[in-house]
Formats: sequence, C-alpha cells, structure tokens
Amino acid sequence: MQTMHPCIMLGSYVFDADRLPDDEYKIRLDGIYREMDARGLKAIFVYGDAYEHAAIAYLTNFIPRMRWAIAMLPRHGEPRLLCSMSSRDMPAMRTMTWIKEVYSGWEWKWFDQWIGKLKEDTPSGAIGKIGFELMPAKLLANVERSLGNGFSLEEASDLAGGRTSKRARELALIRQGCGITQSSLAVFCDAWRESHDPEQAALAAERHARMNAAQDARTLVSFNGGRTLEPYRGNFDVRTGSLVGYVAVKYAGYWSDGFVNVGAPAGEARTARRALGALVRDIRPGQSVNALHRQTIAALDGGDLHPALSGSVGHGIGLSLHEGPEFGSDTDGEVVAGGVYTLQVGTAGKTAGVLASTMVHVTDAGTRVLVESIVE
Repeated sequence: MQTMHPCIMLGSYVFDADRLPDDEYKIRLDGIYREMDARGLKAIFVYGDAYEHAAIAYLTNFIPRMRWAIAMLPRHGEPRLLCSMSSRDMPAMRTMTWIKEVYSGWEWKWFDQWIGKLKEDTPSGAIGKIGFELMPAKLLANVERSLGNGFSLEEASDLAGGRTSKRARELALIRQGCGITQSSLAVFCDAWRESHDPEQAALAAERHARMNAAQDARTLVSFNGGRTLEPYRGNFDVRTGSLVGYVAVKYAGYWSDGFVNVGAPAGEARTARRALGALVRDIRPGQSVNALHRQTIAALDGGDLHPALSGSVGHGIGLSLHEGPEFGSDTDGEVVAGGVYTLQVGTAGKTAGVLASTMVHVTDAGTRVLVESIVE
C-alpha cells in the first residue's frame, strides 16, 4: 500500500545490542565479504535515506531519520558511516549503529579522508554500490569526484538483496511489532465505533502504536464505503456508515500491517475472507507468486481485485514495507522458506468495498499467522 511518508521520523532508533548484538551483523557481513572477494571488490558503499533505508539498516542498524546516509564498508579495515546531520547531532547518531566511526556528511572531508586511506592500501580497483539509484545527482557527483579515476563503481545491490528469509533475532522483533499492529487495528475499530469519524479512528490507532514504541505508523482510510483509500487529511469533518482502513507500523526497523473493516457488506466480506483463507492455506516455500495470484483471483468468483491493491495479492515485508516480489500476474519469483509476507485480498463494487489481509511467516514446517485483519 502507498501511504504518506512523514517529514520527520519519530520514535526510538537506538541500537539495542541485547536484541541484535554485534555478532548478528558479523554474520550478515561475512557472506557479503565472501562475495566481495569473489568479485574483487575493495569495498562497498551503501546508500539509504529517510524514505528507503532497508539495505543500510540491514548492514548497520542505522536508519536515517532525515536526509541520507552512506555506509562505507571496506574489505579490510574499519567501516565508516557518513550521515547528513550536523556535527552537533553526531553523539546521538552514534547510538544508532554498531559502527564506531560516524561522521557528519556536511563535512565532506571525512569521505575524502576515507578514500585517501583506501588508496594508500590499494590505489585502484572496483567498489560495489548499493542503493545508489536513490542517490541525488549532486551527491553522486561528489562521490565520483572523490573516487577519481582510480576506482570504478559496480552495481552490488544483490549483495544485500537476500533479506526475505528472516533470521531468528529478526523474527523476534517482527513478532513484537506485529503485536503492536494487531492491537492498533482493534483500537482503530473501537475508536470508529465511538465517533464514526474515520480520521479520528486512524489518529487513535497511530497514537496507540507510537505509545507502544513504534518508530513509524501510517494509515489510510476510506470516505466512500471502501471503494478507495486516502491518506490522512486532518479535517475531521466526515462521518461514515462503515469503516475501511489500513495501518502500517514500523517497530525496531521492521514493518507490519493490516486492514480494518466494520460494517462491511456481507457478500463482499465472505468473498474476501474465502479468497484470503485459500491464499494463506496454499502458500508454501518454492511456490511461484504468479501461481498464487491466479489461484486467488479465481477464488473471487469472477469479481475484480480491489484497485487499491494495484493488481497484487501480497508481497514480502520487513525492513521495507514492500520487500521481495509482488504477488502479481506477471511477476517472477518464488515464496522463500523463512520469508515473511503480507497477503492482501479485496473487492470493490459500485457502492462499497472490502479489503482483508493476513501477515504470515512461511517455513518448511508450515505457515504461522502474525497479523490478521479485522473484517466485521
């Protein structure tokens, strides 16, 4: 689901070494170092910003709350993190990562110094780049200027692309976040029953999530019976006879989400629940995502998939709200053992619509439900 991105990121982003200790990141980096050796890469640069930061968060735990950050991970030597905050913010920024050398990106001399040290060890070679497609052109020009002619940048996004299968420590954080999301869905519904104002209900759900240490909470609501979803407007001037809404919560860097429906048309609700139930029952490791899409559409008994889902009946979810392949009709990809997915089904008629979802952890031993939408 496409939601509004906040201007300033709130919540607790401190690195919790008790839950994700340094050795967790050593395990993640060891695999990348082996691949770097195979490709002859001297280092990798990982870019992330406040909008999209999955790769840099996976490797460093750092989540840019404003603007951007670049992690510089050499094959040998100490890593460095450059973030676009002033020097006075550096003490706080250093609490967000296991990396010891954290510097202000407003002072580009730190990047030049690091490149100079790299050139002392090896005057030329290839450097892998991750997330550079998101980088502003001016910042990319600065990077290329500092590298000079001795180093070339090579695409290496696939090195941080294997995040769909979640490790045990990740799952522990995801489950806790899912608990916050599930209770936020209940608050969403209860608040709407009191006011019949979908925006007041959305605000109550967001407040509940943030009071439970969520780093981000985003909502969508419908003002026309569920036919379309809209972002928060803050007008508080519309009362609705039914509720259709969406909540996404980020906790400890990991996303979880779900839909709410109160007063849904009985026929549409049954169809959505039946199609979603079949999708949850049928998903398993190794299954192609386009096959799951076909099976789900068939379960709608001739009905059209809700337009808010953009032709998809699910996708991976984790450090990005959309992670892994979309479950679309023309999408290549398979369900991965250990993967976490949000499965989404909905229908929309001329006067009303219903949206339902289930977030699951898929393993070889079976599928575990993490979040269930509310359809009443």
